[in-house]
Amino acid sequence: MEYIKNELVMHIGNEDELSISLGVYAMFHQLIPEYKFVFSSPKGPYPGFQSNKKFKNGASIRSLFNDENVIVMDPTTIGEMFSEKGHSTFKIDYSISLDSQALSYLQPFINGRKAGLDDDIEEIFKFISHENTQVDSVLYEIENLKNMDDGNNHHKIFDKLLGYEFIKKVDTDKFYQTGFLDSKISKAELLLNTDRHFRNMISKNKNDEFRKGILDRYNSIYIYLLKISITQISSPSRSFKNKMLTILKFAHDKAAFLATRELIIAAEFFERGTDLKFFNKIHKNSKNIWQALRGMTWDLVHYRYLEQAITFNMGNGERYFFPGILTCDKGFIEVTELTPLKAVAFNTNGGPPILFFHSKDLKRITANLPELYDYYNKLCTKEKIEERECLRNSDDYNLASIVNDLETELATISNVARPKHRI
Repeated sequence: MEYIKNELVMHIGNEDELSISLGVYAMFHQLIPEYKFVFSSPKGPYPGFQSNKKFKNGASIRSLFNDENVIVMDPTTIGEMFSEKGHSTFKIDYSISLDSQALSYLQPFINGRKAGLDDDIEEIFKFISHENTQVDSVLYEIENLKNMDDGNNHHKIFDKLLGYEFIKKVDTDKFYQTGFLDSKISKAELLLNTDRHFRNMISKNKNDEFRKGILDRYNSIYIYLLKISITQISSPSRSFKNKMLTILKFAHDKAAFLATRELIIAAEFFERGTDLKFFNKIHKNSKNIWQALRGMTWDLVHYRYLEQAITFNMGNGERYFFPGILTCDKGFIEVTELTPLKAVAFNTNGGPPILFFHSKDLKRITANLPELYDYYNKLCTKEKIEERECLRNSDDYNLASIVNDLETELATISNVARPKHRI
């Protein structure tokens, strides 16, 4: 029965026409009552915030989808739509996560500085401080969790969290009327809220299982970016086909999983080189290569968070949660625009989300080159999927060891020494 369920979920998500997916789900949803689907769509419910909003100087709010609206599928919603009522009404929750760079850029503005700041900062602040906009600092917390190990960092981290708490409680009426920044609550209350937030972060820092989960997610992306960088720097003039074959073989034989987003990004990099802003510091003798790779990895870790967050049950009767990310990083924005999802499916009983990309984006991986197309499709067969699963579950599989080997290789090829400090 589980096999049938999995096949049905994949069939619904992989259909090119949304109307067909909706028809199949309506007909067979009773077989998969535990699953929910969210499809990107130009029509449908509005997720409650300006997803994919662009500020005038390049900063952006990005969701998992390129469309402003979504179509959702679950037994309750479908039941209501096909009832006499003919429509479905339900509660949703949403939040915009500020990446570390955005939070850092906002800090001087919160502290009263106006001159010399990025032109988007005041516009961003006006948007995120609005009473109908919900923001969170989870991405900053995840990225800086290890920095809590060193007590010398605590003051700086506390200050960042204080800025976040200030944003949540800013007196927007006063700000719009006078341009003066003030909080709705007293300084003592603000410090108390920040202290509570800070202690929660300390607790997560001491949770070994939580930290291991973050490290594994980071390394699973980092190994791809390392291999992509090695492939490009070692032989920049090699054909697109051979570069992608190298990455696909690595994905199967070493990484033991196919990371679709990273494969699409690799294809774009091999086509455009450092014209792709995301990779503009990835070249031989680049003194910033390791710092850049670390930042790029965190960017994609944050995007992975959005994928998981859409499965969250907020516990207040909301039927769906829609996350977004606010970033000022133009290279990262370009990558999110390259790899939007067509749909997400998830089991409400738990487990990772199932991601569906647009067929036109998937075609970038193979560029319709016969040898590459055949090899990629071979890797997607049940036999090859099981081979990768066996490798991941073997005693010899170790992400940290793969990272070590790849860093050593990249240091030699790029002619830049390995970093002393890592995640």
